[in-house]
Amino acid sequence: MVRTKQDVERLEAELNRIYDSIDMNSEELFNNRIKGIWQRLKTSSGNEQLKTMPLDTMLTVNKELPVNTLKHNGLKTMKDIADKPAQDLAQLDGMDEKTAEHIYQAVSKIKEAVYKQATPRVNPDDISDEDVHLLESIYKKWHLLNILEEMQEKFQEYYDETISDIEMAKKQKGFFGGLFQPKEEKEKIRSAFANLNKNKHQKELKQIKKRLDYMLDFEVSKEELKKHFERENAFYYTEIEKATDFDSKNISESLPEEVVGAVNNHPLDTNGLHITLRNYQIFGAKYALLYKKTLLGDEMGLGKTVQALAILNHLRQNHQGHAVIVCPLSVIAHWKREMEQRSALQAFIFHGSNREEQFQAWQEGTGILITTFELAGTLPLEGSHHFDALVVDEAHYVKNPNTKRSQNVYHLADEAEYVLFMSGTPLENTVEEMMQLVSVLQPGIADDLSEEMLLRNPQAFREAIAPVYLRRNRKDVLHELPDLEIIPEWVPFGEEEKKFYQQAVKEEQVMAMRRAGWQGESQSKSPKLEKLLEICENAKENGHKVLVFSYFKDVIQTISSNLEKEAHRVITGDVSNHKRQEIIDAFTADEAGSVLVSQITAGGVGVNIQAANVVVLCEPQWKPTMEEQAISRAYRMGQSRNVVVYRLLTEESIDVAMLDVLGEKANLFNLFVKESDTASRILDEQEQEEEEASIQKKVLKLEKERFMETVR
Repeated sequence: MVRTKQDVERLEAELNRIYDSIDMNSEELFNNRIKGIWQRLKTSSGNEQLKTMPLDTMLTVNKELPVNTLKHNGLKTMKDIADKPAQDLAQLDGMDEKTAEHIYQAVSKIKEAVYKQATPRVNPDDISDEDVHLLESIYKKWHLLNILEEMQEKFQEYYDETISDIEMAKKQKGFFGGLFQPKEEKEKIRSAFANLNKNKHQKELKQIKKRLDYMLDFEVSKEELKKHFERENAFYYTEIEKATDFDSKNISESLPEEVVGAVNNHPLDTNGLHITLRNYQIFGAKYALLYKKTLLGDEMGLGKTVQALAILNHLRQNHQGHAVIVCPLSVIAHWKREMEQRSALQAFIFHGSNREEQFQAWQEGTGILITTFELAGTLPLEGSHHFDALVVDEAHYVKNPNTKRSQNVYHLADEAEYVLFMSGTPLENTVEEMMQLVSVLQPGIADDLSEEMLLRNPQAFREAIAPVYLRRNRKDVLHELPDLEIIPEWVPFGEEEKKFYQQAVKEEQVMAMRRAGWQGESQSKSPKLEKLLEICENAKENGHKVLVFSYFKDVIQTISSNLEKEAHRVITGDVSNHKRQEIIDAFTADEAGSVLVSQITAGGVGVNIQAANVVVLCEPQWKPTMEEQAISRAYRMGQSRNVVVYRLLTEESIDVAMLDVLGEKANLFNLFVKESDTASRILDEQEQEEEEASIQKKVLKLEKERFMETVR
């Protein structure tokens, strides 16, 4: 109860304390904490890099520096010299003050560059105290800011309702002083005390203090932090981007400055989105909205789906609420799920027996109609039927203008004001086919492009396609992405497997040759299976989950029958798309040690499985892109752990010939994927089959020649 002037002054002091505590837990203060810890981590990361840099590095700044003199003084790395002032360097044997100053200046430049470019990575398997402080600050910001905002509102209401009574109650005089106060003023003071003691105000203040105590005492355990970071890795790095200057420097480095400026200045309304976008994703969404008809070629794992949802959400907020998504049947469930989880957009599925009802509901309301390439041509979009935007996922499917599905999509693209083609598939460099996709989106730009232009003036080519084509690579925009290690595991055939293989070679059965290493069907008779089970066991012991990919259903069956039933899940092409997503969700929720065995053609496209960080490829594939897609299911934004990929290979088998023949192709592919600024091509189905048949023929010929040499 508030009875005396001293009670009022104590109440006022308490309110000031609450106000100061609220102010000390503002978003700005949280961001400053995050920024300070991040800077310390950058310095620590930079120091680790300096430890690995030889003294010769300083010659990149000044070739005249006496590196050998430094080495003779026992100095070995840049870290050994990084913190030495010029006067200390001058005391070294064989060193004068002028040379010492030159060395100091060179080292300072290298240090500045290293510290600026250093990108800390939080590894949940090797987490430092400073890492914990960083995660804790972000977690508290996420968890407490909503409570803080609610408390600020409640506090302001309480303050506004009581401040006049507090000021009046402070005018209370002692007994003698009260004798000389006017009756009217004394009545106001009594009324003020009565108001301050109202049950409503007492209850409000009690709730505010309780919430404040919760905030000030809130703690989160290291284990809970690690688990949350593993689940919400992308969220943590998004918060770091917001709080610091940690940014994707290469978001748009291949674009002209005027394009970058125009994109950055374009508005993007994110109300209705249930996700915080990364900076490069914001740029991608703004880019598509600015230029209206574009091709987004971001590498797999960068969140093209999220960028598309940001675009569609913005349009809906601006009363352009009808859109169509065309995609492969296998990813319809993925689109619907992402839409429901990441936005307030409503999804309608134009597929199956009730597609007409879904179409009608979409037309009568607002939302996104999702359909397949095959059904896109059957959409009854005549007359009054209208839609604002078209998104085409896996757009490389429609680069051949002669196919029916391409014509279906081209017709829709003509009708929509906004069109986004998306393709993360690494494509082989063919300008003509890129021009075909561009011609659908922006014919005027396509008319100015040519292969000769690319060869003679690449910069002019990049500038020409800047308003229609945007591509970013993971290494450019996901600086926090953990390490990726690919380990070839060579094993021999089992005794029975070798006989099976020899027969398959004689009969020229290529598919049988490729899966001969799994014919032992038990751990004791199949070295490949034994190695796989060993990898899975090691992963379990180390708290990891495993993805296993094979092209062959019978291989998957063999693996499944040898794994513990409760510790693994299986996806094949026979599993429905909806069920497929349920299996992935269950795998994500599984305990460490769980294994997901998938047919590479079923689990390699359109699904995200960051829960796993060990990937096993059971046999080499004819197309390097297929393995790349499989690896990208786990090695993508949101992955917090280092990813290890095991390629299981059989000695003295077709695997050797396949790698020899595909090696050059794979190397060229890797070079192009990382360096090319142009979109490129994936072969049509017929061309793929012809190329694959040619490769198979060459591989079979090489392997038969080797085999005949061994049996002579």
